[in-house]
Amino acid sequence: MIKGILAAIIGAIIIAALILGLLYFIGFIFLIAKLFLVGLIYATIIVFILLFIFFLVSLFLLFYYMAEKKPTVTPGEYKLDMEKGKREK
Repeated sequence: MIKGILAAIIGAIIIAALILGLLYFIGFIFLIAKLFLVGLIYATIIVFILLFIFFLVSLFLLFYYMAEKKPTVTPGEYKLDMEKGKREK
């Protein structure tokens, strides 16, 4: 009878150690996942800021290009034969 009780106690200790080890391992996995999530959040914020700056600069460049590139129209008579074709120089 003592052998059965001793085996039950040793079995319970082994099962408890396995469960605690599994919980510790799961905690370690959660820690790694948390670090990856924090890194992903930081990367997302940095990419958003860079894209925002790029689009803001592009917007200003668009308006600058539109303001600087005004067509010069000189008065005169234009005929259809004065136009250059696609491949003509």
